[in-house]
Amino acid sequence: IIENIVLPKEFKPLWKRGSSPEYKMAKLFLKRRGLTEHDILRYGIGYCEFGLYGGRIIVPSYDKDGMLNYYTARSFYNDNFKYKNPPFSKDIIGFELFVNWNYPIVIVEGVFDAMAVKRNAIPIFGKRIPKKLETEIIKKGVKNIYISLDVDAKKEALTISKRLIDEGRNVYFVEILDRDPSELGFEKLVNLIDITEPLTFSKLVGLTLQ
Repeated sequence: IIENIVLPKEFKPLWKRGSSPEYKMAKLFLKRRGLTEHDILRYGIGYCEFGLYGGRIIVPSYDKDGMLNYYTARSFYNDNFKYKNPPFSKDIIGFELFVNWNYPIVIVEGVFDAMAVKRNAIPIFGKRIPKKLETEIIKKGVKNIYISLDVDAKKEALTISKRLIDEGRNVYFVEILDRDPSELGFEKLVNLIDITEPLTFSKLVGLTLQ
């Protein structure tokens, strides 16, 4: 079944100047996250002033053909429910439009983590690797994969690491101790990725037992 995925009808692009309080709050939220006007345009980021996703930033994900395959709705207020995900399958390749399979990829949880990494980062919209992504990694022969999930997802990150190691991939487990990837920022995150060494089976066992 092919889902007809469309952006919310209330979606407004953030690269077009607005004057509403919601527009200003959305821009401020992204600025605090370290995102630039270039990022807003590149990722097609928008927002909703009202409706089901009112008060939320909308970050679309597109497949390799430029077709919408998912989107994330993140509250820019102090909402108890930070994220409100649309009723579509997560068995997709997040930000596939920007992925070059000839280079190492970085697997992260969310879109803001992926935008913090900037280069070849794939959000999985949760803590489990989508089957479609796993299949594509094997099909494309990607050799080097960095796993950088949030601090509360260590168990899931190690599970993904083991599965990919079993498939003959070189896996780099990027261990972030006290923050999520998006909170570290581009420079610190990339430096951490650069110094991360391949995960050996013995190290994997050690981390699993911690």
